[in-house]
Amino acid sequence: MQKSITYLYPDADNAANLKMYQDRTNQIKAFYFTKESYKKVYDLPYALNYAIYFLFNDSEDENLVYIGQSVNGIQRIEEHVRGKDFWTYAILFVTDNNSFDKLSIDYLEYDFIQKFKESSYVLTNKDLRPNKPNISVYDLPNLESFINQIVFLLSAEGVDIDEVKDSPDKVKYYCPSPKHHAKLFVQDGKFVLASGSEIKRPPESTKEWKNSRRFDRGNEIIDSYIANEKVKEIDGNLITQVNIAFKSPSAPADLITGLSENGWKFFKGLDELRNK
Repeated sequence: MQKSITYLYPDADNAANLKMYQDRTNQIKAFYFTKESYKKVYDLPYALNYAIYFLFNDSEDENLVYIGQSVNGIQRIEEHVRGKDFWTYAILFVTDNNSFDKLSIDYLEYDFIQKFKESSYVLTNKDLRPNKPNISVYDLPNLESFINQIVFLLSAEGVDIDEVKDSPDKVKYYCPSPKHHAKLFVQDGKFVLASGSEIKRPPESTKEWKNSRRFDRGNEIIDSYIANEKVKEIDGNLITQVNIAFKSPSAPADLITGLSENGWKFFKGLDELRNK
């Protein structure tokens, strides 16, 4: 089925930093904005309505997301500008008739946290909402419709929250040297570290590197994967439990060795793909 989206660029000189968009057959409206441009959202219609929002980063090393809700729309983002460093852009969703209420956004936040748990994204929420809000059976169909529309509008901006699946009879795997128990495949322009791959923490020696932040950041990334149950320690080894997608091959190569790697060279045969 075909769908269409209408975009509005309130600041034509900085079109990539701020935009409103909507399938005009649906009441869900989206605001895309960078951290630097969030104040301009205040001037846009519906921006103070009840909302659910997503904070993202542009890192090639790790796909981070924070999912939140707001009873006063863009105002809630003020706290995250001061309190959260990781994000570079956000997408905020409202209804143009303000038909969300507190229970609605409670449910939307819960549902999207569950969805992102199964994706390649790493949730930075401290509260992962284990308890499902009690929604009336009469309200649920409408909320499910909102959820499907938000998923569609997120995908329009390149946010894919579907679990990455590999089909062994169709996917070509790229493997490092035999001493590493891991494999990679390429799908839809993403570099996917396959489920069952072994990864490593940065060795203690990297503490002495000129960029000593590499040691701390490498451990933080692995800790976040463990907290999100995307990685488990099995018999002393760290093993991926899901397929994890990245924007570059170097990020999964770094995870496999705990060091800094050129992913194009690290995975056998992958460089040939770049040169085609």
